[in-house]
Amino acid sequence: MEEKKTPKAAEPEKKKLSAAALKTALAQQEELESGKKKNTVIFRILAFVCWAVAAILMYLPNIGLKLPFGAVRMLFLNEAQARLFYMNNILACVIDIILAGVLCVVGARLWIHANHIHPTKSHNKFVQFIWNQLGVIMAGIIFIPIAVLLIIRNKELDQKTKAIVAIVLALVFVGASAGSADYHPVTQDEVNEVVQQLTEEAQGYGFTDGDGVRWTKYGKKYHIFSDCQAIKNSEDFTDGSIEDAVDNHILFLCTFCMRRYEEAKANNEELAKIPLPTPAPETTDPVDDTNEGGNE
Repeated sequence: MEEKKTPKAAEPEKKKLSAAALKTALAQQEELESGKKKNTVIFRILAFVCWAVAAILMYLPNIGLKLPFGAVRMLFLNEAQARLFYMNNILACVIDIILAGVLCVVGARLWIHANHIHPTKSHNKFVQFIWNQLGVIMAGIIFIPIAVLLIIRNKELDQKTKAIVAIVLALVFVGASAGSADYHPVTQDEVNEVVQQLTEEAQGYGFTDGDGVRWTKYGKKYHIFSDCQAIKNSEDFTDGSIEDAVDNHILFLCTFCMRRYEEAKANNEELAKIPLPTPAPETTDPVDDTNEGGNE
């Protein structure tokens, strides 16, 4: 009677690494190696400055400064003034709205840049969403109230002017929101997962401190065997540690090397790995012992 073989349990599928989380992990690794923490506070301050100026353009009424601020001034006009406003200052109103939209996007991109260096450490999903999508939230705070005030509060403004400004507001708000969204948000938890997964992958394929890897100039993966079929005809390659490969944005192990290692492991075969390059000794200039000052 044939013995039934129990099917081998499928290995759990590895979570796909986020490109944004990989980039953040590399930035944080660079900080650790250099001992210099990148200052992201300045980017966050500049982001709030942009949002504040955008709010001023939209909400500061005319108080004798002789500045446009057309988006808000129109809320305080009567019918006669509205006609004059439409004739002379509708362009100023549109310019204010567009400038506010541009400033919202600039502020959001500065905030996202800071997040992709030092992401939020909170484990709360709601806090993570607020932190990562703050640019979209700020765009809503700046644009939605003015649209409501324009449509509801001002009964005297003619419908044509309302329609023009409402269309401009809607288009700019949609554009500002799209430009302010972080489509690849990063959290510190994800960055930690990336580092852990890369470490586990290396350990899972028998790496030790003395083992090196090889990667080619235009390759996207590193190799643990010098005669791997993917690089055996390549002359332009570099040997180094896994950390060196990651620093050069080479983040994944070659599929051929992976398969070859698994086969060798199953057959109890020893495979020669790439030795870690020996660093070149530091050279020091010989000391000149000659007496340049003459005889003592």
